[in-house]
Amino acid sequence: MKKMFKDKKLYIFLLIVLLFFKTFSIMNYSVDTYLLLASSKLKYVDEYLSAGRIFTTVFFFIQGFFHIPNIVMYITSYLLAIIFSTLSIYELNKVLDKYISNKFLSAMISIAIIINPFIIELWLFIESGIMMFSIFACIKGFKNFDKYLETKNKSLIGKSFLWMIAALFSYQGTIALFACLCAISIIKNSKSKKKFIKNNILMFIIYIVPTIINYIFITMISRERVGANHNLIKVIKMIIISTKEQLINCFGLLPNGFYPTMLLVTFVILIYYTIKNKRKRNYMLSLIYITLVTYLFTIAPVIPQNSDSLIMFPRTSYAFASLIPLLFIINNKNLNIKITSAVLIVLLSVELYSFTKIEINRYIVNYEDKQIIYQIEDKVKKYEEETGINVEYLSVYNQENSHMFYNDINDNINVSAKNEQPNSTALYVYYSNRKVKEKEQNNNIYNLYFKNKHWQYFSLDQVVIVGNTIHWYIY
Repeated sequence: MKKMFKDKKLYIFLLIVLLFFKTFSIMNYSVDTYLLLASSKLKYVDEYLSAGRIFTTVFFFIQGFFHIPNIVMYITSYLLAIIFSTLSIYELNKVLDKYISNKFLSAMISIAIIINPFIIELWLFIESGIMMFSIFACIKGFKNFDKYLETKNKSLIGKSFLWMIAALFSYQGTIALFACLCAISIIKNSKSKKKFIKNNILMFIIYIVPTIINYIFITMISRERVGANHNLIKVIKMIIISTKEQLINCFGLLPNGFYPTMLLVTFVILIYYTIKNKRKRNYMLSLIYITLVTYLFTIAPVIPQNSDSLIMFPRTSYAFASLIPLLFIINNKNLNIKITSAVLIVLLSVELYSFTKIEINRYIVNYEDKQIIYQIEDKVKKYEEETGINVEYLSVYNQENSHMFYNDINDNINVSAKNEQPNSTALYVYYSNRKVKEKEQNNNIYNLYFKNKHWQYFSLDQVVIVGNTIHWYIY
């Protein structure tokens, strides 16, 4: 431990993490965060428990039980995210230093694996500290597996297994990273085909047994998330659609076409140096193996989900975005260090630009949402003063056809909370500090006040109060 704190690399990695995620030091709100902030913490922890995320459940149970303010929990989670992100890079780098001859390249690859294009969504939730712990647990699991392949110390298998349990019960969307990294170690430490197969089986067991334990736990709590309605055709269709989003669009997290271009450049560089150094067969097979492992283990956690609500997000596809730096590990001794470093620097630089833009847009969306609620609440208070009627219900109209973004904010990740139910109600509850309840739409109200109306911006004409109910048309 003392040696780690004396290592300059640790503080370099800390500065890089702060550079990427500095703006999260100010509390921000994702769409789902409003549901948490506007509800009873002791009640809302059931949502995390039914998702098999015990560490997050405990985190928010403590908040609810001791009535800890949201800002305190946010800061705590943010600091934990900083710590675990830094330690993840540091611990990964210690392992990769064995496999990558150039220490600068080893550091760059370690950073690019952990801070990949899909990590940004993990930071948009108030429980980001627990999500980053899941990544850290995957790294520790990989580190023990890697050490076992070298030493054959069987106790390391148990440690790897326990770290994977910790990862799964923190957040399941990151666990494919364990398999991807282990695949690198298997290539480097398997001296024969028999050893290669045996090591893959061992890696799969360490991955699948904790996954099954987590799956059983979830089904014991609730059948809504997994297995309740499983349609294989729907699953395959969603996987195909999500693959396009992952590979081509990168979920809108990077400029259009940037990620597939960088991936293509990576393959061209690796194939060129593989042919140049006359090591075609083994290295080409390694490239295919790493690519398949990364893709298949990324989509694997999605398959057991309820097919009616099945969807993939950047946060559930985290490991896939590590493919570029992962591929560079295989043939690193024969690569041009300057070219490889340039590719990684370009990738990280564009990420930094995109992340900063997304983070700033998040605060703009939060601000605009808040101002709209304040205007509506002023109207409600005046209505209550004039009529003596207490407003208790909120009915929301036109969410499916409304605009998703404010003005020029067009990144797919920053959707206004008012566009989704029950988030719009939670948004109103949080900023107005008024315990309104959801109510179904009233067709007479719609026909009288909203039908055939088209607004481009927010107007108080979109808010009608009748009796004890707010009727809010989303533009």
